[in-house]
Amino acid sequence: MKRFQSHKLFQLREIAIGLTFIGGFIDAYTFVQRGRVLAAGQTGNIVFLSVDIAQHNLPGIVTKIMTMLFFSLGIAAIEVMKHKHNRSHYWRLVSLVAEMLVCIIVGFLPKTVSNLYIVPPLAFVMAMQNVAFDQIEGLGYNNVFSTGNLKKAIISLVEYFYHHRETNLTSAQTYFELVLGFSGGAVISALLQKIFFLKTIWIVPILLIIVGGYYTVLLYRRNI
Repeated sequence: MKRFQSHKLFQLREIAIGLTFIGGFIDAYTFVQRGRVLAAGQTGNIVFLSVDIAQHNLPGIVTKIMTMLFFSLGIAAIEVMKHKHNRSHYWRLVSLVAEMLVCIIVGFLPKTVSNLYIVPPLAFVMAMQNVAFDQIEGLGYNNVFSTGNLKKAIISLVEYFYHHRETNLTSAQTYFELVLGFSGGAVISALLQKIFFLKTIWIVPILLIIVGGYYTVLLYRRNI
Protein backbone atom coordinates (compact mmCIF):
# COMPACT_ATOMS: atom_id res chain seq x y z
CA MET A 1 0.00 0.00 0.00
CA LYS A 2 1.25 3.48 -0.87
CA ARG A 3 1.93 5.74 2.10
CA PHE A 4 -0.80 8.27 1.26
CA GLN A 5 -3.40 5.50 1.30
CA SER A 6 -2.92 4.97 5.03
CA HIS A 7 -6.12 5.70 6.95
CA LYS A 8 -4.35 7.68 9.68
CA LEU A 9 -1.46 9.49 8.11
CA PHE A 10 -0.44 11.30 11.30
CA GLN A 11 0.51 7.91 12.77
CA LEU A 12 3.12 7.08 10.13
CA ARG A 13 6.42 5.93 11.60
CA GLU A 14 8.60 8.40 9.70
CA ILE A 15 6.47 11.35 10.84
CA ALA A 16 6.58 10.21 14.47
CA ILE A 17 10.34 9.72 14.49
CA GLY A 18 10.88 13.06 12.75
CA LEU A 19 8.78 14.90 15.34
CA THR A 20 10.51 13.06 18.19
CA PHE A 21 13.88 14.15 16.77
CA ILE A 22 12.60 17.74 16.83
CA GLY A 23 11.41 17.30 20.43
CA GLY A 24 14.89 16.27 21.56
CA PHE A 25 16.44 19.05 19.51
CA ILE A 26 14.39 21.81 21.16
CA ASP A 27 14.75 20.47 24.71
CA ALA A 28 18.54 20.36 24.33
CA TYR A 29 18.47 23.91 22.96
CA THR A 30 16.51 25.41 25.85
CA PHE A 31 18.53 23.49 28.41
CA VAL A 32 21.89 24.71 27.09
CA GLN A 33 21.04 28.16 25.75
CA ARG A 34 18.09 29.24 27.87
CA GLY A 35 18.76 28.81 31.55
CA ARG A 36 18.74 25.00 31.88
CA VAL A 37 14.99 24.82 31.48
CA LEU A 38 13.28 22.04 29.51
CA ALA A 39 10.59 23.28 27.15
CA ALA A 40 8.78 19.92 27.21
CA GLY A 41 10.23 17.84 30.06
CA GLN A 42 8.04 19.09 32.89
CA THR A 43 9.20 16.35 35.26
CA GLY A 44 12.70 17.76 35.01
CA ASN A 45 11.38 21.28 35.45
CA ILE A 46 9.68 20.30 38.71
CA VAL A 47 13.03 19.04 40.00
CA PHE A 48 14.81 22.19 38.80
CA LEU A 49 12.03 24.28 40.35
CA SER A 50 12.63 22.71 43.75
CA VAL A 51 16.32 23.61 43.48
CA ASP A 52 15.44 27.20 42.54
CA ILE A 53 13.10 27.45 45.51
CA ALA A 54 15.81 26.16 47.84
CA GLN A 55 18.28 28.68 46.40
CA HIS A 56 15.77 31.54 46.39
CA ASN A 57 16.23 31.98 42.62
CA LEU A 58 13.11 34.00 41.83
CA PRO A 59 13.68 34.40 38.05
CA GLY A 60 14.23 30.64 37.74
CA ILE A 61 11.11 29.89 39.80
CA VAL A 62 8.90 32.16 37.68
CA THR A 63 10.30 30.82 34.38
CA LYS A 64 9.71 27.19 35.31
CA ILE A 65 6.20 27.81 36.65
CA MET A 66 5.27 29.71 33.49
CA THR A 67 6.79 26.98 31.33
CA MET A 68 4.62 24.34 33.00
CA LEU A 69 1.57 26.60 32.70
CA PHE A 70 2.13 27.25 28.99
CA PHE A 71 2.72 23.54 28.36
CA SER A 72 -0.67 22.86 29.98
CA LEU A 73 -2.29 25.57 27.84
CA GLY A 74 -0.83 24.01 24.70
CA ILE A 75 -2.41 20.68 25.60
CA ALA A 76 -5.75 22.38 26.21
CA ALA A 77 -5.57 24.24 22.88
CA ILE A 78 -5.27 21.03 20.87
CA GLU A 79 -7.97 19.30 22.90
CA VAL A 80 -10.32 22.17 22.04
CA MET A 81 -9.44 21.78 18.36
CA LYS A 82 -10.12 18.05 18.54
CA HIS A 83 -13.68 18.74 19.66
CA LYS A 84 -14.46 21.07 16.76
CA HIS A 85 -16.70 19.17 14.35
CA ASN A 86 -15.95 21.44 11.38
CA ARG A 87 -12.16 21.07 11.46
CA SER A 88 -10.42 20.20 8.19
CA HIS A 89 -8.16 17.23 7.51
CA TYR A 90 -5.21 19.59 7.87
CA TRP A 91 -5.93 20.75 11.43
CA ARG A 92 -2.89 19.05 12.94
CA LEU A 93 -0.65 21.25 10.82
CA VAL A 94 -1.68 24.23 12.97
CA SER A 95 0.61 22.95 15.73
CA LEU A 96 3.57 22.65 13.36
CA VAL A 97 3.04 26.08 11.80
CA ALA A 98 2.79 27.68 15.25
CA GLU A 99 5.96 25.87 16.33
CA MET A 100 7.75 27.05 13.21
CA LEU A 101 6.82 30.70 13.82
CA VAL A 102 7.84 30.61 17.49
CA CYS A 103 11.22 29.07 16.65
CA ILE A 104 11.90 31.68 13.98
CA ILE A 105 11.10 34.51 16.41
CA VAL A 106 13.16 32.96 19.22
CA GLY A 107 16.20 32.79 16.94
CA PHE A 108 16.15 36.57 16.56
CA LEU A 109 16.10 37.25 20.31
CA PRO A 110 19.46 37.95 21.97
CA LYS A 111 20.73 36.41 25.19
CA THR A 112 19.72 39.55 27.06
CA VAL A 113 16.03 38.72 26.56
CA SER A 114 14.73 36.95 29.65
CA ASN A 115 14.13 33.20 29.39
CA LEU A 116 10.65 33.94 30.69
CA TYR A 117 9.79 35.20 27.21
CA ILE A 118 11.54 32.34 25.40
CA VAL A 119 10.85 28.97 27.01
CA PRO A 120 7.11 29.20 27.83
CA PRO A 121 6.09 29.91 24.20
CA LEU A 122 8.26 26.99 23.09
CA ALA A 123 6.61 24.81 25.74
CA PHE A 124 3.19 25.84 24.41
CA VAL A 125 3.89 24.78 20.81
CA MET A 126 5.69 21.61 21.85
CA ALA A 127 2.67 20.58 23.88
CA MET A 128 0.53 21.22 20.80
CA GLN A 129 2.80 18.98 18.73
CA ASN A 130 2.77 16.29 21.39
CA VAL A 131 -1.03 16.06 21.59
CA ALA A 132 -1.77 16.56 17.88
CA PHE A 133 0.59 13.73 16.91
CA ASP A 134 0.17 11.26 19.76
CA GLN A 135 0.15 7.88 18.03
CA ILE A 136 2.54 5.85 15.91
CA GLU A 137 1.00 3.00 13.92
CA GLY A 138 -1.78 2.55 16.48
CA LEU A 139 0.47 2.87 19.53
CA GLY A 140 0.45 5.80 21.93
CA TYR A 141 3.76 7.65 22.26
CA ASN A 142 5.33 10.98 23.22
CA ASN A 143 7.32 13.02 20.70
CA VAL A 144 8.69 15.70 23.04
CA PHE A 145 10.14 13.57 25.85
CA SER A 146 11.32 10.00 26.10
CA THR A 147 10.71 8.41 29.51
CA GLY A 148 7.35 6.90 28.55
CA ASN A 149 8.71 5.60 25.24
CA LEU A 150 11.65 3.93 26.99
CA LYS A 151 9.33 2.35 29.56
CA LYS A 152 7.06 0.95 26.85
CA ALA A 153 10.06 -0.36 24.90
CA ILE A 154 11.34 -2.34 27.89
CA ILE A 155 7.87 -3.64 28.80
CA SER A 156 7.27 -4.83 25.23
CA LEU A 157 10.68 -6.51 25.15
CA VAL A 158 10.04 -8.37 28.42
CA GLU A 159 6.57 -9.39 27.18
CA TYR A 160 8.15 -10.80 24.03
CA PHE A 161 10.67 -12.75 26.13
CA TYR A 162 7.85 -14.46 28.02
CA HIS A 163 5.16 -14.83 25.34
CA HIS A 164 7.10 -14.71 22.04
CA ARG A 165 4.45 -12.56 20.38
CA GLU A 166 5.70 -10.80 17.27
CA THR A 167 3.52 -7.80 18.11
CA ASN A 168 5.50 -7.24 21.30
CA LEU A 169 8.78 -7.36 19.42
CA THR A 170 7.47 -4.89 16.84
CA SER A 171 6.29 -2.55 19.60
CA ALA A 172 9.67 -2.74 21.34
CA GLN A 173 11.46 -1.90 18.10
CA THR A 174 9.12 1.04 17.47
CA TYR A 175 9.65 2.54 20.91
CA PHE A 176 13.42 2.03 20.80
CA GLU A 177 13.48 3.87 17.46
CA LEU A 178 11.62 6.76 19.10
CA VAL A 179 14.11 6.84 21.98
CA LEU A 180 16.98 6.92 19.50
CA GLY A 181 15.22 9.63 17.51
CA PHE A 182 14.84 11.83 20.59
CA SER A 183 18.43 11.18 21.68
CA GLY A 184 19.70 11.89 18.19
CA GLY A 185 17.86 15.20 18.10
CA ALA A 186 19.33 16.22 21.44
CA VAL A 187 22.88 15.26 20.45
CA ILE A 188 22.74 17.00 17.07
CA SER A 189 21.30 20.09 18.74
CA ALA A 190 24.11 20.17 21.31
CA LEU A 191 26.76 19.82 18.61
CA LEU A 192 25.26 22.50 16.37
CA GLN A 193 24.99 24.90 19.30
CA LYS A 194 28.79 24.98 19.44
CA ILE A 195 28.68 26.54 15.97
CA PHE A 196 25.43 28.50 15.76
CA PHE A 197 24.71 29.19 19.45
CA LEU A 198 21.29 30.92 19.82
CA LYS A 199 20.62 30.66 16.07
CA THR A 200 20.58 26.85 16.30
CA ILE A 201 16.82 27.01 16.85
CA TRP A 202 16.46 28.05 13.20
CA ILE A 203 17.22 24.45 12.22
CA VAL A 204 13.84 23.47 13.66
CA PRO A 205 11.70 25.35 11.09
CA ILE A 206 13.64 23.57 8.33
CA LEU A 207 12.90 20.20 9.94
CA LEU A 208 9.25 21.16 10.42
CA ILE A 209 8.96 22.14 6.75
CA ILE A 210 10.28 18.70 5.81
CA VAL A 211 8.01 16.75 8.18
CA GLY A 212 4.97 19.00 7.79
CA GLY A 213 5.41 19.25 4.04
CA TYR A 214 5.58 15.48 3.75
CA TYR A 215 2.42 15.11 5.83
CA THR A 216 0.64 17.79 3.78
CA VAL A 217 1.52 16.13 0.47
CA LEU A 218 0.24 12.78 1.74
CA LEU A 219 -3.01 14.37 2.92
CA TYR A 220 -3.48 16.13 -0.41
CA ARG A 221 -2.82 12.98 -2.44
CA ARG A 222 -5.24 10.99 -0.29
CA ASN A 223 -8.00 13.58 -0.61
CA ILE A 224 -7.84 14.31 -4.34
